[in-house]
Amino acid sequence: MLTYSPRKPSQFPNWTFEHLDLDYDSASQSVWMSYKASSPPYYNLQTLTDMADVRESLRLLFASEAARSRWPIRYFVHASNKPGVFSLGGDLATFSASIRRRDRETLLHYAYACIDVIYGLATSFGLPIVTVSAIHGQCLAGGFEAALTADFLIAETHSKLGVPEVAFNTFPGMGAVTLLTRRLGSARAHEIISEGKVYSGDEMHAFGAIDLLVPDSTLREQALCWIMDGGEERWRRRLALAETRRICFPVSNEELIRITELWTDCSCSITEPDLRHMERLVAAQKRMSDRGGTQEPDKSPAGERGALTNG
Repeated sequence: MLTYSPRKPSQFPNWTFEHLDLDYDSASQSVWMSYKASSPPYYNLQTLTDMADVRESLRLLFASEAARSRWPIRYFVHASNKPGVFSLGGDLATFSASIRRRDRETLLHYAYACIDVIYGLATSFGLPIVTVSAIHGQCLAGGFEAALTADFLIAETHSKLGVPEVAFNTFPGMGAVTLLTRRLGSARAHEIISEGKVYSGDEMHAFGAIDLLVPDSTLREQALCWIMDGGEERWRRRLALAETRRICFPVSNEELIRITELWTDCSCSITEPDLRHMERLVAAQKRMSDRGGTQEPDKSPAGERGALTNG
């Protein structure tokens, strides 16, 4: 499990994290948690730790009447400052190395850390806030799972979303089954997961997975307009709707843990050809990390995943 190091409420909004940018927009009373442009394009343990620390820090802030009064927060926005990438998901280098060593415990430790973060996001940290995912570029596998935790999803038209884990004969084990089923129904969730396709923002909007579709390169501007539209009255209505959804379609930590344990066992049993597929994607993730998150035509992990999935 993760060890938390929450920041002091008195130091908000000047909290710093190794892999996350955090800023506060006073006009909309929104906190924006964004992956740094220089951070890895996937979730390593430090990124997960930073995300958990944001959660625990906000909980402390809400517990402080003075800080809460000085810095009112209505919205929490999950975003990315990486050009062309929201997140590519899991740390495939850890996955492949653990599988080769038959090291189930390391893989399970990583999976539990992911669920720690996912469950907190899916329950809005237990705080009276509306959560939003602002998606651009590639939002794949665990990145899409993390985005799906939000109360509302806003995405650019040509963003790329999907859970292509079927490419190496496993499945998305950090929340997609739970979250897609609750959002879209079991039939559509099964289709998205079993086919492993990468969809455009426009296609996911047609499915109902995306609440607001915006033109490319306008994401923050459009998200802020959506947040501020209707003021406090609209925020209260959105907050009530989000809580109603959680009552009607609850996400339990126990369910997420059991599924990720099944994912761990499934991943540990993949064959050598599947593992080689995964290792190709490890190399692709490394190339993107070395370029600081930028991408080259036809060489990105999304392109390689698509080729593996559809080939």
